[in-house]
Amino acid sequence: MAGFLSLVGCGGPHYYKPALGPDQPAEITISAYTQQGCLNKLQKEASDRNVEIKLKDVQEDVGWAILWFPLYRGYKCTGVVVEPK
Repeated sequence: MAGFLSLVGCGGPHYYKPALGPDQPAEITISAYTQQGCLNKLQKEASDRNVEIKLKDVQEDVGWAILWFPLYRGYKCTGVVVEPK
């Protein structure tokens, strides 16, 4: 899919999903070790892309995966692009 960037590995997701129309705006998804780190990285990615975002979702998956620390980032944050800066 053109315009879809995905950098996935042990560290977790980090990608930008382009808008597919007015009902499906662009999204940015980031992973991090902590919830606050995830939110901070999401804001930085939005700033780097010169867009404003609205937080859509924060998912936590730190159960057994914590055994993979420092390779596994247990938080995933998704933001919806609401407008360019």
